[in-house]
Amino acid sequence: MKKLFTLIFIAIAGLVVADILNEQGQAVATGSPGEFDCTSCHTGNSVNSGTGSITISSPNMPNWQYVPGQVYQIDVTVAQTGAPLFGFGFEALRTSNNTNGGTFQITNSASTFLKTGFINGSNRTNVVHKKNGGLSNDLHTFSFNWTAPATNIGNIIFYSAGNAANNQGDTLGDFIYKTQQLITPSITGLNEIKTSAIAIYPNPATDFINVTLTESQTEISYSIIDLSGKIVDQGKTFNTLGKSFSVNLSETFKEGIYFIEVNNGVDHYIQKFVKLKN
Repeated sequence: MKKLFTLIFIAIAGLVVADILNEQGQAVATGSPGEFDCTSCHTGNSVNSGTGSITISSPNMPNWQYVPGQVYQIDVTVAQTGAPLFGFGFEALRTSNNTNGGTFQITNSASTFLKTGFINGSNRTNVVHKKNGGLSNDLHTFSFNWTAPATNIGNIIFYSAGNAANNQGDTLGDFIYKTQQLITPSITGLNEIKTSAIAIYPNPATDFINVTLTESQTEISYSIIDLSGKIVDQGKTFNTLGKSFSVNLSETFKEGIYFIEVNNGVDHYIQKFVKLKN
């Protein structure tokens, strides 16, 4: 009986190891809202704790502004000196509701492929690495195309997590890095985004901002986003009496530049403001 148990244990262990060795990139592991990042499987080091990095770049998207329907090359580079293998996951989400923003096209099928995961009631499409798709020393750049939405849908955030792996056939000792990038609609392509229909005062502000819309609203939601693309505040307001509402800028707001995005379910309004030190 003991021998049988040992054989079963060995068989199960073999399957687990085989699964690890054959595992490719996983969807919905970028650290975006509602998701874990790669440290949920690759243990031993906390996220962004190593000497490496992950960066997102695009050679044909100036100022991180998109034009509807335009195709953009996206490059994700994961780097760490001495690492022999790299992996990554990438997704593009609308800031208004954290659903897919735009679509992806694979340009190097030997290195990357598309994978979908279900989070918070919707499917999220990710670009992820294939097994050994990031096999190179010190750094690897994963390239693919992103097509912007056919119409302006407001701000979009690129989320990405990368793995600088030791290539020892397990999930121990790897270093995980993650980053995000805010994408805003291009001024030359504005249709549904209404920048002129929203005003903020005072601007610059210290303790609060008043947001005034030139069009009457009833129920609206808003998000405040910093320059890194991080959503630092969200809320809803029921404004049946007029067009204005106020947002408190708590002490957790650091001084700097922010965007407020207002959405009534049909139209989007975006405006920039400056937060001063209290």
